[in-house]
Amino acid sequence: MFNVRLFATAFLLTVASFVFLASQSFAAPYYERISGVNRIETSVEISRAGWETADNVILARADNPADALSSASLSGAADAPILLTSPNSISDVVLDEIDRLGASTVYILGGKGAISPVIEEELISYGFDVIRLGGSTRFDTAALINKEAGGAYGTKAIVVNGYAVADALSASSNSAINQIPIYLSKTGSLPVNLPSTIKEVTIYGGTGVVSTEVETLLKKQGKTVTRIAGNDRYLTNIAAADPSLAENVIIVRGTSTSRTSEQYPDAVAGAGLSHKLGANIILSHPTSVKPDVQEYFMNNRYFGYFILGGEGAVTSETVMELTFHPDSEVLETFDHNIIASAMDPNKPVLYSLSDDDNSIRSYNLTTGEEKSIQLKASPEQLYIENNKIYVSIVHGLHDDYNFGVQSGEIAIIDAGQFKLEKTFEIDLDPFDLVVDKNGFIYVSGGSAQWTEIKSYSSLTGAEVSVNRIRQQSYLEMNPNQTKVYAINTDLSPRDISEYYISNGVITGYKDSPYHGEYDLGDFSNFSDIKASPDGKYLFNSYGHVFKGNLEYAAELEVPYNDVAFDLGQNRFYSGIGGYVFRHNYSDFLIDKYYLANGEILYMYQKDGQIYVLSIVNVGLLEKFAIEKIDMTKGTDLESEEQSFQATDALVDTISKSPLK
Repeated sequence: MFNVRLFATAFLLTVASFVFLASQSFAAPYYERISGVNRIETSVEISRAGWETADNVILARADNPADALSSASLSGAADAPILLTSPNSISDVVLDEIDRLGASTVYILGGKGAISPVIEEELISYGFDVIRLGGSTRFDTAALINKEAGGAYGTKAIVVNGYAVADALSASSNSAINQIPIYLSKTGSLPVNLPSTIKEVTIYGGTGVVSTEVETLLKKQGKTVTRIAGNDRYLTNIAAADPSLAENVIIVRGTSTSRTSEQYPDAVAGAGLSHKLGANIILSHPTSVKPDVQEYFMNNRYFGYFILGGEGAVTSETVMELTFHPDSEVLETFDHNIIASAMDPNKPVLYSLSDDDNSIRSYNLTTGEEKSIQLKASPEQLYIENNKIYVSIVHGLHDDYNFGVQSGEIAIIDAGQFKLEKTFEIDLDPFDLVVDKNGFIYVSGGSAQWTEIKSYSSLTGAEVSVNRIRQQSYLEMNPNQTKVYAINTDLSPRDISEYYISNGVITGYKDSPYHGEYDLGDFSNFSDIKASPDGKYLFNSYGHVFKGNLEYAAELEVPYNDVAFDLGQNRFYSGIGGYVFRHNYSDFLIDKYYLANGEILYMYQKDGQIYVLSIVNVGLLEKFAIEKIDMTKGTDLESEEQSFQATDALVDTISKSPLK
């Protein structure tokens, strides 16, 4: 039942980041701007983004889009990127791209006045099969393109005004993805006859661009005519968007780059990319937010946003304001670095460790009150139990070869008064720690490869027992407090084990029965473990779930950076990138997802409410932030199929598939 994709959590976190800066925060979905220094090089970058190889390429004139308006169906049918060229010479960067693709056929759009025979001859000299599709007018050229693409022999066609480029762009996704030919019209007449095989025609644009006379003519020919139109180009574009294309979207400039002519070079070259991504093309004003476009993005969420052209095409600020509508509220941002955190189980207080000033800090989610206690040395991890906060403190860097004398400290803070009670030294380089209800502290060593896990009395500081463990192993207390789980970080494959405990004594050890069968991380991508509150399952952040006895149980649909449980509602929540996924605890399937403001690092459940500790971008600064998810928002996934589709979309987009 479980549709699993195995990707390293750290990798997913990195590539899910917003790839260009905006003034407000990190965007949680995947954003990519595809651009070059000019329109020709942008077309090359679009080709590189969408195609590793291609047998065919389409070559269109860069300074006049007329002949390229109908190329979308050919791009889809021939699986060909659309490259741009100057009329009289072809640049080396375009030739290099054709060579990189390994193409054998080049389609030249337009007559010899559009693209010079010199270019055609040069391509032939390089051994390419060159096919020129050029008529005496743009209308004739469109008909030739449609014939070559094969759409002229189908039953459906699109009609747009040959001089209204924006409407042609709105039709390009449908044309490229479904190989439906685009025929060009004048406002009051249809210069070319549509093939007799065409039975269904969709007109893009209002009667001001394609008149009722043209519509009537088509109907008299026995064709069924549908019109897609809005009060302006943006509304027409939105009306044309296919709601089934819910994974990716392409955002392009919706106004001409020239004051004297209709030029949309980046958008024209992007028609083929819509076929590769299965994406709608949405028009945007380059510098201002159109309310109707913003409303469209508020109602239609995508996992991948691809912006064609540089800042002069559509600014990053405009893209952010249009598309980024999180389901969370940032309660506070923090100026200090946070290396570990935990939520108080009894009150709405978040504790965090900072290595900026070797401190432990508290933040009250309700009042906003912040407090700080400075520690003697650098803190490493913290754990809350018995209304106390236990902190491991290191004396130096962890060292694989420190086989000699080791030392560290354990600090104990009264959580009620947020006051340091005491600190005691231990003869171990501490890494992680957990504590049981009897006040016994279990600490894993951070140095010496095969090192030790030791237990200490929190009352006396005395060592109680010891066992072997791999250095820098993360620990997790089983909820029944009869054993401590561990996952190592310095071996490949990663391994899970459990240590049996009784009254502070480590009484035994059991290794996982699996060694490499399930990917739990590698040297560069750490992963941790977290037990469900009922002790039934042990979750690994790569998406694997084990039973409490270490037997394999299931796989989640996506990996996560952290997980939080609300078993009273039979739910748990996982976070990755900027997404919070709500799972059904019975079958682990995702039934809803939320969008956070920043990149999720840690998650907490408090009284049915989900909070996340994230990294957001405030101005040009990255800051840690605590966010509260609005549980009334989010996107519901009403079926198992929708759950699979949504999570597949996320992973496919983040891994840049079908992009290279």
